[in-house]
Amino acid sequence: MALVALLTDFGARDHYVASMKGVILNRCDARVVDLSHEIPPYDVFAAALFLRSVAPAFYAPENGGEATIFVIVVDPGVGTERRIVAARENGLTFLAPDNGLLSLVLTDRAVVHSVENESWFLPNGSRTFEGRDRFAPVAAALARGIPPEELGPRIELETLSRLYYEEPSISEDSIVGRVVALDHFGNVITDIPALALGDPMQWTISAAGVQISSFAEHYQQDSEEPFFVVGSSGTIEISIANGSAAAVLQIRRFARVEALRSTR
Repeated sequence: MALVALLTDFGARDHYVASMKGVILNRCDARVVDLSHEIPPYDVFAAALFLRSVAPAFYAPENGGEATIFVIVVDPGVGTERRIVAARENGLTFLAPDNGLLSLVLTDRAVVHSVENESWFLPNGSRTFEGRDRFAPVAAALARGIPPEELGPRIELETLSRLYYEEPSISEDSIVGRVVALDHFGNVITDIPALALGDPMQWTISAAGVQISSFAEHYQQDSEEPFFVVGSSGTIEISIANGSAAAVLQIRRFARVEALRSTR
């Protein structure tokens, strides 16, 4: 049985998510799960980062795990001429608008198709709710085993829209990255890879004009000062025990963060 995993900026108050689920469940026997519907409205980067963080947990084991179809609808350009694309990699399928959502999750091994065969869409669909009228029935078709080739032509990965994002700059004594997210607890999540630091005790983190030299292995610390940890995604996070580092530092997403090899 296939698994259809939904990620949107629709929220939980309106009918949008329920309508998508109704279309999917009426057309296949897949299990439908909610990844999140609390992506900030129109925030394509937040959705792309979320997707990159969760996709590895869904990789199907070789001995026969469920096939997962990610349906990502964060779509400021709904109803325009932007494409809908279906991409497959590592046993996963990603169905999304071509607006940069897949920038952080696909590699050059991905096989991508442009979804152009309108016979898979709902008839007389709305131009303002393609999540229900296009994404949902296409997801159901994929869950039933329809090959992506029936959705439309294969396209080159290089033609996909990409988000503007620079990978961290890494040298022997300095790593320059960015804040990529501020989580629910106020942890400041950076894109600085922990593996690039080697021994974290040899480094100091500079962010929002504050030098942070205290490294911890977990969030519960006695000090009320900011410290840094290795987060669950393998990157450096700045935290405060039982508090919001984001609020204390007054830092925002995309702010510069630098790791400096210390002499202590």
